[in-house]
Amino acid sequence: MSSTFFGLSVAQSGLNAQRRAMDILGYNIAHANDPTYKRQRLVLVEGAVLAQAQEASVLGSSPFGTGVNAGDVLRVRDALIERRLRTATQAASDWQYKAQVMKQVEAIFAEPSDSGLQADLDKFWASWQKLASNPESLPIRSALLEDAAALCQRIQYTYAQLRNTANDLNATVVDRVNLINNISQEIAQLNVQIGSLEPNQVGTNELQNRRDALVLELSKLVAVNQHEEGGVGVTISIGGRVLVQGGQANLLKCVTLEGGSQQIQWANDGQELRITGGELNGLLWLRDEAIPSYMSQLDTFASTLVDKVNALHRTGRTLTGSDGQDFFKAGCTAANIALDPSIVDHPELIAASSGGSVGDNGVALAIAGLEGEPVKDGMTLNQLYRALIADIGGSAAIAYRQATAHQLSLDQFTTQQQSVSGVSIDEELTNLIKFQQAYNAAARIITVMDEMIDVLVSKTGVVGR
Repeated sequence: MSSTFFGLSVAQSGLNAQRRAMDILGYNIAHANDPTYKRQRLVLVEGAVLAQAQEASVLGSSPFGTGVNAGDVLRVRDALIERRLRTATQAASDWQYKAQVMKQVEAIFAEPSDSGLQADLDKFWASWQKLASNPESLPIRSALLEDAAALCQRIQYTYAQLRNTANDLNATVVDRVNLINNISQEIAQLNVQIGSLEPNQVGTNELQNRRDALVLELSKLVAVNQHEEGGVGVTISIGGRVLVQGGQANLLKCVTLEGGSQQIQWANDGQELRITGGELNGLLWLRDEAIPSYMSQLDTFASTLVDKVNALHRTGRTLTGSDGQDFFKAGCTAANIALDPSIVDHPELIAASSGGSVGDNGVALAIAGLEGEPVKDGMTLNQLYRALIADIGGSAAIAYRQATAHQLSLDQFTTQQQSVSGVSIDEELTNLIKFQQAYNAAARIITVMDEMIDVLVSKTGVVGR
């Protein structure tokens, strides 16, 4: 049979359990605006059944519980939603990075506008047309040289900006690899710390929240797979190889290849890292495929322009009666296109005529006609340049659409994850009322039990006094 004071012990366990539940509730509310926090809840378990705490009845004896105990503190989470959130984060980061850089590339060309390379190219053709209308005019010839020099500077500038963008991306690879190494080392340290603590407690849960946030941050950089080890440690892999396992982090390194490109390798054996998603995937596509393609197309346009104009210019005659020489510096590409040094500041050396007679404008007309004449792969020079702009615009449009679509997917999974793991102030306040009422009820039981014991001690046992 239970003792006289047994009810006080049961009520006290209720007080302690409800107070502990309110402590966890307060911790949740304190982190209400922390997106990386996963709300926690206290598991209440029945107290141990004592063998001697049995009450006899007509049906026999039955065990009697000893109250309630505050058990584990669990994080409220859905592993499936979190896995989908990581996958959505990888795809969104990949396309967002592509869209961000493609926007910069479009700004370099500034097309269509009055300040883009196309405007300088149009002025170049128009200057040859003007010269054809008055072949002997020195002011028109000087204006042609100025427009040609401006076109060369614009092409050089555009090419240099593309090259600088590629170099910036190359430097960013090193930065991202260092960041991956730092994150992976911290995850490994957290694995050790979490494994050394008692599971399902506030301190352990806080470390796990930090680890989950790091894994999500890692997912923004590169596609990763996470495997949980009994809820204590996690194993992180990239491209089919382990990055973090337990307290061990396998680091990455950057190796400079011929040409200056940074290749990402595993530090322990030098194998190239296989990347399938995240910012690094978009970055490497831009650095190794997209921008080199744009630079190559601009080179083709510039070299074709140089070759075609020079070929015609060499067939003409100058105002001095000499044979025409190169108009552009021979062998130029987009990186160094320039006027031939012999013609700079010498407009009289422009070979506008075919035979040298007064009013002869044959070469000037022929060069002006290059604007509409197919020169390579059935395309005119203008079309070669517009094909480059169309390629850039198409890639940018795809990147913008994909970035928007994947961001919507990411927002959806983020909302789902927050609905499960995020802190709802309304829900917590509702629980607060519930715990408070239970606490007050347990306190009321203690008050009543105290009055009963007072009656037992004060009002009984008076015989023999």
